[in-house]
Amino acid sequence: MRFKALLAGLFRINHADANIRRRGKAIVGITFFLVCCITLIGIFSIFAAGWRETALLTSPFGLLGLAAIWLARRGMANRAAGLLIAAALVALVAAPVLANRVAFTPFFFLLPILMAFVTLSPRGLLFASGTSVASVGLLAWLTQNIPQTLPQNSEVFGLASTLLLIIIGLGYVGSRTTHQAIQAMNLAQQQSRELTNTLQVERDQLSQRVAESTAELRQSLANSEQLIAEQAHLLAENDQQRSTIRSLSLPILPLHQHMLLAPLIGTFEQQRLHDIQTQLLQAVEAYQAKILLLDLTGVAVLDQAGAAMLQRIVQASSLLGAVVAFIGVQPEAAQAIVSMGHELGNVRVFRDLQAAIQQHSRLLFDS
Repeated sequence: MRFKALLAGLFRINHADANIRRRGKAIVGITFFLVCCITLIGIFSIFAAGWRETALLTSPFGLLGLAAIWLARRGMANRAAGLLIAAALVALVAAPVLANRVAFTPFFFLLPILMAFVTLSPRGLLFASGTSVASVGLLAWLTQNIPQTLPQNSEVFGLASTLLLIIIGLGYVGSRTTHQAIQAMNLAQQQSRELTNTLQVERDQLSQRVAESTAELRQSLANSEQLIAEQAHLLAENDQQRSTIRSLSLPILPLHQHMLLAPLIGTFEQQRLHDIQTQLLQAVEAYQAKILLLDLTGVAVLDQAGAAMLQRIVQASSLLGAVVAFIGVQPEAAQAIVSMGHELGNVRVFRDLQAAIQQHSRLLFDS
């Protein structure tokens, strides 16, 4: 478990980009594998003299590989991959020159291309491939004076085995990285599908809630319209009742074809004064009355507005051809009329209704 935790820490790449993290893990994996191969070569060189030159030449590569791992873990994947490939090319060019023997070294130039394939972008892969081809040309130019020699079978098998192991390691790292990328993609797709399903369910629930709210609003609107209609009907009935009450509050009685009696009772506010004046004048015009008897027996208190109304009724009735007479004026009302200075001298006043009817009936019959 501890070794597994160390490996997990080794392959932890500090970068936000998923592609950089994938390439950084590939670089760490390849470098770790190559460092292990160099370590094995060093161990083989202890027992086989033919491997000592190879171990000596590849040891600097191990140090550069550690530097590449350090860069990759900090998110500098391009620099780490460039350092790794450059170190491999330098080692491949320097080894035959220093050993004074080419053998099968040109085949190993496949390794930088394979490493670039796993660790670099397509543009970086093209650059690494061109650099590898140029390095092969440089090696051919540097070793043109080296005599051609055939290696021994042990050396051939050793080099072939080394190349095979390296290619297997690179292939495994690339396959592992690709597999992890595919798993990450599948996980992202699964999460996307789950999110889509969740959004679909929420959208359906929201649509249902909107439909229910719409139905409730429509019902509320219908109830509001019904309530408004009922209120309008009640207001109309109220207005009708008010009109009826106003008409009943001032009964106008036709005593003769041209004689009207209107008993005034209660108090007089502004609206009632206006209604009384309007109703009396309309009745005078409708009945073509010549005499309008205003019974003031029920009026105990008469203010300035009431006295002014009586004066307007007298004047307006005179213009319509009718004579106004007062019946049963109380002392308090008489004092109010006199104290307010209203000119009502041409209005006849009777003590009771019988006297007023007798007096004006004779006038009507005489005329």
